[in-house]
Amino acid sequence: MCRLLGYCSRGSASVAGLLTPEGLGEFTALSAYHCDGWGMAWYDGDGPHAHKSALRAEAEPDYAHMAGRALGDLGLVHLRWATPGLGIGYDNSHPFRFGRYAFAHNGAIHPQDRLGEMLPAAWEGRLAGTTDSERYLLHIMWRLEVRRGDMIAAIADTVASIAARYAVNSLNAVLLSPAKMYVISWHDPARIPADELRRRGLASTPEEVSGYFHLACLALPYAVVVASSGWPQPGWSMLPNNSVLVVDRATLATSAFPLEPASRSPAGRLPCPRGLMIVGDHPGHDPGDRPRSRRPASARPASRRSRAASAGRTLGSFSRNRATRARCGRGSSRTAALNRLRNTRRSPRATGVSHHGRPSTSELAMIR
Repeated sequence: MCRLLGYCSRGSASVAGLLTPEGLGEFTALSAYHCDGWGMAWYDGDGPHAHKSALRAEAEPDYAHMAGRALGDLGLVHLRWATPGLGIGYDNSHPFRFGRYAFAHNGAIHPQDRLGEMLPAAWEGRLAGTTDSERYLLHIMWRLEVRRGDMIAAIADTVASIAARYAVNSLNAVLLSPAKMYVISWHDPARIPADELRRRGLASTPEEVSGYFHLACLALPYAVVVASSGWPQPGWSMLPNNSVLVVDRATLATSAFPLEPASRSPAGRLPCPRGLMIVGDHPGHDPGDRPRSRRPASARPASRRSRAASAGRTLGSFSRNRATRARCGRGSSRTAALNRLRNTRRSPRATGVSHHGRPSTSELAMIR
């Protein structure tokens, strides 16, 4: 089990600059317990680049030096607490890379003697280390190929498959691509290792135990940052369990989707944190991934259009600057804006609502 941090900013940024030096110190202090390695991945003009170590982050000068440098506009940090039975070493340290992707995971998948069954033989042969986490990444990459570049579907397939076949406490992860940051929020509250957390001094109250696998997001005017719990996070919004947050690298636009492929996904019924948008269709393709074939709108069955219209109900969007938040307001004014949006959707020509029930740019502006 580990600690995660991911970021996407408008320009090259340092982790220290995004968190403040005090915040970086508080996050880094978690390496006193998550002490089995650390790693960073980042994109600048190209990438991903990665640096990782099997040593404790707080004790390594390289960690502090790199955390203070503006490495790129998209990146992640990982502090490792190795799952017993999985070795400590460079090949098992996060992040893992596959082509244009970088990945870090927080959680444990059991039983370990069946981890070799997770992947087709050809994909199992691509492992560099022995961890469940690297197999988790390769499973997503395999499903991405099967799904012809649909990343959201690939993640949903992987989470559903692993959760059904293994005993898993968490599949929380940060996955970086050249175009987007994907933050996977999935854990089983019944499998939180409460005794071990108490023994290590990581949790002393029921709230701290239940919140160990929580992921939170901070929307700044110039960046979106996500991180694991265990350190002070004032002003951060918790992500729903069983969901995936997508941050667009070019625009910092954010959206969140249920993880399960079926429409009955529990994530679709969870309360959404303030400022987050749950939508049904998704921009899951990265440039260069194999595109999906699309039929003309007129050829799509009515039931699909109906589902898209239902899923397109907007619950909000991350405010990305102070001016936006000022326009948005709080309380009754926000509620009124949402009500006007829903009522006027009946007349799309008058309001700029896009076809298939998806919110248009002008529609989203009403609630931002």
